[in-house]
Amino acid sequence: MRLGRDFTNCLVFDYLTDEQKRGVAYGQIDPSSMNALAIAKAKMDVERQIQVTRELGFEHLELDADSPNPYLNFDAPRRRAIREAAKSSDITLSLHLPYSYIGGSLCCPQDSDRAIAVELHKRCIEFASNIGAKYATTHPGSVPWYQRAGRYFDRARDALIRSLLELGQFANDRSLALCLENNTAFDGILSEPEECLAVIAEVQERGIYIYFNFDIGHWLTRADVGKPVPEPPENVLEPLPPDMLKELHLNDYVPKENMGEGIFHPPIHLGWGFLKRGNLERYARLVKRKGVEVVVLETAMKSTAQALERYELLRAESEFVREIFGV
Repeated sequence: MRLGRDFTNCLVFDYLTDEQKRGVAYGQIDPSSMNALAIAKAKMDVERQIQVTRELGFEHLELDADSPNPYLNFDAPRRRAIREAAKSSDITLSLHLPYSYIGGSLCCPQDSDRAIAVELHKRCIEFASNIGAKYATTHPGSVPWYQRAGRYFDRARDALIRSLLELGQFANDRSLALCLENNTAFDGILSEPEECLAVIAEVQERGIYIYFNFDIGHWLTRADVGKPVPEPPENVLEPLPPDMLKELHLNDYVPKENMGEGIFHPPIHLGWGFLKRGNLERYARLVKRKGVEVVVLETAMKSTAQALERYELLRAESEFVREIFGV
């Protein structure tokens, strides 16, 4: 099993201008605006992400193709260069497919809209294949709150299955494993493991093999929609079928009652959310027992202080996680 990283916004500060960096340091530019200014530049520098992944002692890198996404503009030589850089560093790759704007429409019941989303995902899967990625992960898509129940839900689910059949075949033809990731509870659709597994099983019954990328942090958001989080939370992995698992996302969630607002993807070694060291040790044992191929750690810088101390946080977190997983 390999440990990987999706850097989300962890490296964005490095790609600001000197003036913008001063603006962040003095509180004139908040973290959200920092992301807007430079996240596309950070995503573009794949070789740097590969280098930092290796420096932190990890063996896998997940690239994020959500908007803004520079990857579709990369020409064939650039794609080959990424493939070679990853291979020379012994870093395997995966791609997180788009999940907002057009990318969130894989479950749209209107076929004209859904077809546009599928085409976007195919272009991203083609990029993933060109750079030698092994996995591609997609969210189920987003649904308006007034269309999340009854026949509306059935229509969205059926549309998602049509999309997954097409994308799963497209990925399989390019030697990629397509993984479906559970939504957050706030998305109101397909946030629970059993819902996602049922969709995956239906796709597999039709001869297209896709897999489940269980994101435990997404699942923990149930705490802020009135659903209990069982203790210990990592036991949610127990019933997951090993033959449906390849890549998993690891991150935590801090509920509103703890910090005044929900916090996605906090540095996991800080223990702010549900996953303390003991929980993570049991999590590691579970995923190893199930034969998971790669676990991708997702962390985000949520404050100016974290952005300024990003490398110290990343090094401390990486050492903590590697020790838990024994790598």
